[in-house]
Amino acid sequence: MSGLIGQNFGRYQILALLGEGGMATVYKAYDTRLEREVAIKVIRRDAFPPDDMEMMLKRFEREAKSLGRLSHPNIVGVIDYGENEGSPYLVMVYLSGGTLKDRLGKPMPWREAIELLLPIARALEYVHDRNIINRDVKPSNVLMTDKGEPMLTDFGLVKLFGDQDKDATSLTSSGTGLGTPDYMAPEQWTGETTAQSDLYSLGVVLYEMITGHRPYTADTPAGVLLKQATESLPLPKQYIPDLPKDVESVLLRALAKDPKYRYHDMRVLIEELQNLLAGREVIASTFKTSQLRDQMTGKLKRSQEIAAYSKLQPDPQKKTFPTLIIAAVAAFVIFLACGGGYWFITSKPGIFSVAPTPTKQEPPTPTQISPTQTIPPADTPTTAPTESLLPTETPVPLEIKDNKNVPMRLIPAGEFTMGSDDSGDVGSRPAHVINLEAFYIDKYEVTNEMYDACVYAVECRKPQQAGSATRNTYFSNPVYAKFPVLYIDWKMANAYCAWRGARLPTEAEWEKAARGTDERLYPWGNQEPDCSLANLTGCVADTTPVDQQEKGQSPYGVYGMSGNVWEWTSSLFKAYPYRFTDDRDNLDLTGERIARGGSWHIFGGNSGNVRADTRLKLDPGYYGAYVGFRCAVTK
Repeated sequence: MSGLIGQNFGRYQILALLGEGGMATVYKAYDTRLEREVAIKVIRRDAFPPDDMEMMLKRFEREAKSLGRLSHPNIVGVIDYGENEGSPYLVMVYLSGGTLKDRLGKPMPWREAIELLLPIARALEYVHDRNIINRDVKPSNVLMTDKGEPMLTDFGLVKLFGDQDKDATSLTSSGTGLGTPDYMAPEQWTGETTAQSDLYSLGVVLYEMITGHRPYTADTPAGVLLKQATESLPLPKQYIPDLPKDVESVLLRALAKDPKYRYHDMRVLIEELQNLLAGREVIASTFKTSQLRDQMTGKLKRSQEIAAYSKLQPDPQKKTFPTLIIAAVAAFVIFLACGGGYWFITSKPGIFSVAPTPTKQEPPTPTQISPTQTIPPADTPTTAPTESLLPTETPVPLEIKDNKNVPMRLIPAGEFTMGSDDSGDVGSRPAHVINLEAFYIDKYEVTNEMYDACVYAVECRKPQQAGSATRNTYFSNPVYAKFPVLYIDWKMANAYCAWRGARLPTEAEWEKAARGTDERLYPWGNQEPDCSLANLTGCVADTTPVDQQEKGQSPYGVYGMSGNVWEWTSSLFKAYPYRFTDDRDNLDLTGERIARGGSWHIFGGNSGNVRADTRLKLDPGYYGAYVGFRCAVTK
């Protein structure tokens, strides 16, 4: 979307990229008529399947019209609405002061926090009086003016809860559990969203401002839901021991799990916050400590759990249901003694639906088509890594975890032989020596669980299909959480790696990580592959867990570099010898990209397809049940 910079949307000239989310991209622009800077929010057509686009366009138009009717000093106003080459956009007031999120990370004095958040509470009171629920109150949606005034924005998830229009109602009927999990009220997971849900979310923001912590955090949305439903709210005083009791009481009341124990509406909360600032008694202080703990922060009783989640089982007569809650059932197996579905939050505004049976796609054909060459007998041990191939005189760790807690293995600097003169893949000839700098590469292929965390962060699009070659549900099923993610095209793989502060490996990096420096044919050596070394046709007939074949590790302790799924690299398909000066790793160029490693599908007696030197050229827009990826970072 950065390619729009410099273009004109009617009278608006695009100047710079401000941010990109799952539903839209926001740009800084110049209004040539009124001669002022504005912000333009452009819907991302590529973020949604074509079948969903009509609904998305209706939702976007509805957002523009509902926001255009709002007028409040602490709400970012909509100036204009339009369409450019089929992509609708909103024009909003441009604010240069950053977001509230930029100010978080450490505790804030409680008075300062309340004074800063009160205008947002009043803005929410204003929209609630007009039958609008924001449903996505969080620090990144509170913008700051250059004078430090907070402004509420991003009503992309609004619900007009008094609207009886059939078309408008249908926009939310299939995806009711909308929002950002860390800030969502318990009832919001099930779609039972009210104005009190916004109140809860605002309470989470205030809690985070005062304590420096969010109440419930986890690596996945299901983990957040599990903690929220089964763990007591951490008392604010455990972070801020000298916090006044009344302030803590107000936070506990706002964050009651059951809405009936929360403040009735935003107006009452505003009065409470004003009373705190004035030193007056607050309503929450009239509750006994036991009531606060039992009614507002205690664990849900078993009967309540069963009542809450039993009604959320999928209706076989319906096409759609909140798959988010299926994950909750799976997570609650220790309480409910039953299974459930693993869920994911899609790009805003989030549509939850039964995964369709994937359309069968034929696997791609590798560049080589001649019969497999004779494989010499194994002459290297299958256990890895060998001492001679690992760095011994460097203090850098052989294994690290990146900022997303993903394990990565060190590939040391030095020369290795790339390609092979005896390969059946003519594109892998000739063998030649390459010298690489040290780098780290993912120990495992990117899994459904790992990719879902990026979808949850609204930085990645959901896979193009939710199943696999033989499974109707796959990405959304907790059984396959540790399996490689599928139906990811090259750009989607790049976006995921960038979210982690990493990148796709180059073709040369991938091959060195797979075969080391001794010119072995496979990651484990020269022994012909079998099911104990790699997932191949005849083993499972679909993907397997990424950490399953321990004997098939590469010399550097990297799993799954033969079979299971092909893996995207950053490199364009170009003839050997491999040259660093021919732009083959330029991400901005167009052309077929290289995938490596073979898959479970294409073995079929042709073991050359899973050799470490075999190359596969693919259109970057390709996605299927046979291709995944892993990431790398320069040391």
